[in-house]
Amino acid sequence: MTPVYRAALGSDFDRLHPNMQWRYGIDSTSGVAQRLTGILESIYISAAVPPPITWYYGNRNALPSKSSRMVPFTQDNYCYVDELGRECLAVLRNFEYTAGSRKLNSVLVAGHEGLVDYFGDGPELLYPITASTTPQGDLLLESGPLRWLRGPRLGMRGPFVLEMKYTEGWDDARQRFRCDAIVRNPVIGEVLHYRGWFTAVDQQCALSDIPDEAWPINLIDREH
Repeated sequence: MTPVYRAALGSDFDRLHPNMQWRYGIDSTSGVAQRLTGILESIYISAAVPPPITWYYGNRNALPSKSSRMVPFTQDNYCYVDELGRECLAVLRNFEYTAGSRKLNSVLVAGHEGLVDYFGDGPELLYPITASTTPQGDLLLESGPLRWLRGPRLGMRGPFVLEMKYTEGWDDARQRFRCDAIVRNPVIGEVLHYRGWFTAVDQQCALSDIPDEAWPINLIDREH
């Protein structure tokens, strides 16, 4: 199988920094998982987000639970092929807040028309993703409007649009990766962000070693 980002980027994958190519060069045939360890220097959720939404999606591992700074985190990446034959990259994040750990889980899928990122254990949210490579060799992910996966088949439009931008690259000076994720709305501006740094290692991983939470509870074939 082809790694999800190589499939999305094509020849531009080779323009990524070599350490980024290593990071995203694994697929379901590699027999490895990745463990990331680092610090999120800032996690922010706008006060304009109603607390019931933060509570609901936070408890379903689809959103960070609260704003904070200098939060230790780990992240485990697993690759597999789902029941629909799609190459998948499951990302299990664990944020170590002082009040206790909280999770943010997603599954990135090489869909029939491009990348799709499903967030939450349900999953709860869907982002169509466009991937590109910056002149510096960073990976840039930009989403179309958020889609809700509960209730009516709706995409957020106009003043309700939520769009995500994620940048990841290699810091030569500090010999570590850096990441910056932000979700914006045209009316209230920044809705949430997290940014920080991490290191990464490969670990041997057979299909039987992948934890249950790497698979969403429901298999969703919807990609837009």
